[in-house]
Amino acid sequence: MVKELLLARHGEAVAPSFTTDDAQRSLTPGGIQQVERLGRTLAINKQQCDYLVHSPAKRCAHTAAILAQQLTSKSCMAVSSIYQASREDLFREILQFPSEVNRVILVGHNPAITQLAAYLTGAPHLMFSPGMMARIHFTDQEWEDVSKGTGTLEEVLQ
Repeated sequence: MVKELLLARHGEAVAPSFTTDDAQRSLTPGGIQQVERLGRTLAINKQQCDYLVHSPAKRCAHTAAILAQQLTSKSCMAVSSIYQASREDLFREILQFPSEVNRVILVGHNPAITQLAAYLTGAPHLMFSPGMMARIHFTDQEWEDVSKGTGTLEEVLQ
């Protein structure tokens, strides 16, 4: 059985400012369009999603909601540990995915998303821009068995 992880960086967000808490930053109109386009591409390709997890930050929650509209996801939830996570934090999250779940979308932030993709696939050339997604496959593994370099980078979408 193949486990599939789609790592996504939220769409383009409004610039940081002293007047807005970072977690409350919204997607820009262009960021919304980026994510809608990504969602349509996934829908056209009949992407399935068993489990969609995201940072509780407003820009990630909005990104996840747009993707969830395009896909049939059995579960969509905010996970507080994804916000301001390190690569190690995100990796620990993956190890805890339920074993019956085969297709997961994780929406988070840079630099951790980029670092996690490189760690899992051995593809250090990746740099996630806003609204970018990478499809990673793990063959004959349970989530708890995933480790450094065991994933195959199948596709990059933007």
